[in-house]
Amino acid sequence: MERITADMITEKEFSIESRGYNKDEVDTFLDLICEEMDRLNNEIQDLRQKTTIVRPSAPAQDTAVSREDEGRFREILEMAATVKEETIRKAKEDAEAIRLKAETEANERLNGLAEEREGLEKEVAALKETALEYRRKFEELLNAQQEALEKATGLF
Repeated sequence: MERITADMITEKEFSIESRGYNKDEVDTFLDLICEEMDRLNNEIQDLRQKTTIVRPSAPAQDTAVSREDEGRFREILEMAATVKEETIRKAKEDAEAIRLKAETEANERLNGLAEEREGLEKEVAALKETALEYRRKFEELLNAQQEALEKATGLF
């Protein structure tokens, strides 16, 4: 069955019978029907255009699919949050391990430097003692030479 249009109603011809309806009343009523059909068709067209603007070429199925996808997106977001938390936790653990390693290495280096310093201080102390011993011996030698010169002065 084909759709009835306002033009079809306007152009429709009825046969006249002896005891039929008042032709003017029928025509007036059909004109009202035509006007209402035109108004409804225009309103339908406007609504279709507005729907296209809001949701361009989206079939009715997409609403169901997007609801299904919403659950998937929610799962993905939850997984991303879990990965984020795990990454942060792992990064903190790694940072703590690096800090502890650096602290241990620094302490070992400081201990090594302290031992080296102690060794150098002993060496310096030994060198000072050796220098004092050489000085003492040098002073003895000088005193002996001075005495020898003083004795020799009496000879000349």
